[in-house]
Amino acid sequence: MRLFNLDLHISVIADIKDILSRVAPTVEVVDWSLSGHTWVFGKNPTTVEIINQHTWQQLSPDIIAQFHAHYDAFLSGFDGFIVAHPNVFALLFEKYGKPIIVVNSCRYDMPACTTGQHLTVIGDLNACFARLAAKGLLRFFSNNKADNAYFLLANPTIPTEIVPSLCLYTGLTWVPGSQSKFLLYSGNAPQHPLVLHRAALGRFDWKTLMLFRALIHIPYEASTMSIFEHLSSGIPLFFPTKRFLSELISTGAAGIQCNYWRTFAKQAPPDYLAATDNTAFWLDRADYYDIEGAYYFDSFADLFQQLDTFVDINYEHRMAFLAARKERVLDKWRHVITDYQ
Repeated sequence: MRLFNLDLHISVIADIKDILSRVAPTVEVVDWSLSGHTWVFGKNPTTVEIINQHTWQQLSPDIIAQFHAHYDAFLSGFDGFIVAHPNVFALLFEKYGKPIIVVNSCRYDMPACTTGQHLTVIGDLNACFARLAAKGLLRFFSNNKADNAYFLLANPTIPTEIVPSLCLYTGLTWVPGSQSKFLLYSGNAPQHPLVLHRAALGRFDWKTLMLFRALIHIPYEASTMSIFEHLSSGIPLFFPTKRFLSELISTGAAGIQCNYWRTFAKQAPPDYLAATDNTAFWLDRADYYDIEGAYYFDSFADLFQQLDTFVDINYEHRMAFLAARKERVLDKWRHVITDYQ
């Protein structure tokens, strides 16, 4: 079985490929990356004609037709397609009548929600998903609750499943030992002698993160691939409580960019997405509040008190949670591939 992927993000497809290598090693995934971060995996971006990192936001029926004219012979040879970041690339592959696995890891309606332009593409994409679902050719996964809820506001009849990313491709395993410092990975916080801010690291390897006692996140999104990467390593993670993160956001001490219509397009979301125009929509569904064995702080004073006396009392609970989570995700993907073979 050969699957094709065209993607703007390195991590989502890397996770899918790693999972498939574990549950269906005979499946071949050909992925063309348009990301500027391919260097993380020691690769270069793929040179793609017609639709690439410079033109994808202008996606239209005419551009799609040009893409098909150029790549029809190549794309027709695949048994199916994987669509991840962005979901709008499903429009490129529908014509081939093959199964399409969608992994929704961000706002599904990009680029419309980031540019505020070419809004007709949303209707085209929704109709595409409806046709694929009616033909039994669509498996739609969201890797987080927030993006799944966002999608369903626009597509309430499309069957979806929440299947988190594992991000085992990092190969990281945190081992408790002589680590002395904590790393503030995202966000801002007052200085503390036990806390190193990520900016001080410069460019670093994943394994550098394992040299810390724990990682502290003040998230800017409801879900990020970096949190999935860190979680799967087993390292202790600290997050602000929902109350404290809401306070930081309301005072401007932290930013949350989930509402792409407001953040990037500088306009209100469509009426059917009105519920998403509230920070609570995103925080109520943020996946870091579902992590068993994580640690939470309700103020910076609370955080520093916990760090001063930190003992990882949740280690065994967290590792059991991760083991069960891993098996659930692998089993889901195993069944998906079996269904299509």
